[in-house]
Amino acid sequence: MQTEVGTCLGWLREYRQDEVAGFPVLEANGAVICQTGLGRRAKDAADAVIGRYPSSVVLSIGVAGGLSPKLECGDVVICERVDHESHRKSRAWKAGVSCDARLVAAAMAAATGMGLPASKGTSLTVDEPAWTETEKSAHHDWKKHEIVEMESFWIGEAASRAGVPFLAIRTVSDAADHALPQTGAMQADGSFDQERFLEYIREHPESAELVAQMADRARPAFGNLAIVLAAFVPPLVQHFETGVR
Repeated sequence: MQTEVGTCLGWLREYRQDEVAGFPVLEANGAVICQTGLGRRAKDAADAVIGRYPSSVVLSIGVAGGLSPKLECGDVVICERVDHESHRKSRAWKAGVSCDARLVAAAMAAATGMGLPASKGTSLTVDEPAWTETEKSAHHDWKKHEIVEMESFWIGEAASRAGVPFLAIRTVSDAADHALPQTGAMQADGSFDQERFLEYIREHPESAELVAQMADRARPAFGNLAIVLAAFVPPLVQHFETGVR
C-alpha cells in the first residue's frame, strides 16, 4: 500500500521515481521499493521488478493482521515460512515458501536490538482480507500461522523462481480479536480513495468509532515497521554493495 511504501522511506535520503510494468517503484541507496498493490497482483509486480533489477535479496514488507492471540498491535513478526490459503483446499500437498535463515536471524537481531517486541513466525497469504474475528480464527486453525496478509507468498514464490534469498517482515496492525470496517477505500493498487472513505462514513456513521480504533491500533505497527527497517535495511544494502558485514 502507499502507506507501507511511505514507511519504507524513513531510512532514505534521496530516491528516484520510476515505473515497471505499470507498478510504481522507487530507486535509492542500492535498493528498489515497489508498491505491488493488494493480493495476487504482487506476483506480477515481483516478477517484473526482479526481472528488471538484478537482486541480491527480496523482501516482503508491510503490516498484517494477527492470527495468534498472543500477538498485539505493533508486534514485529519475522517470517520463517509463508503459505497460501489455496493450499488448504488442494488435494495435492503444496509447500509454502521458506524464508532465508540468515536473513531471519539478521532481522531478528535488528528488531530486538532496537528493543522492539519481535518474534519468529509464519504467515498465511490470502486473496481476501480477514475482516472478522471468526475469519481470523478459521485461518489460524489450519496451521496456527501467526499472521495473515495478502502478498508475501507471491513475492516469495517469485524470488524462489529467480533463485534469490527471500524474507517477509510484517508488523501487526490488528489483533486476532479485532474486526475491520469494510470501507472500500483501499484500492487494488494500494492507493487510498479518500472520497470513497468519506462517503462510507456518511452512509455508516455508526462505524466511525470502529474506524478511529483501527487507525489508533495501526499507529504502532507503522512506527515499529519504520524502526526495524531503518535498523535492518541499510546494513543489508551495505553488505551486498561492499561485502562489509
